Amino acid sequence: MSALTITPVSFDYDGAAAATGLSRDVIIRAVRAGDLVAHYPEVDGRQIAKPVIDADDLRAWVRRGKPDRIKS
Repeated sequence: MSALTITPVSFDYDGAAAATGLSRDVIIRAVRAGDLVAHYPEVDGRQIAKPVIDADDLRAWVRRGKPDRIKS
């Protein structure tokens, strides 16, 4: 039997930190600065209290950073 692989569609702050290798504080600072967007999905017309960050938004935010140039 093969294991099921699930690709996350969103992350909470801790998950976003783990996925990027950055701290939870950096993720929260990016959201507060407007550089990264946290979403509050709705259930039955009511907004949930826990913010999530879209995986594609997180990936795009990381890619917008300047690349490191290793000097030889």
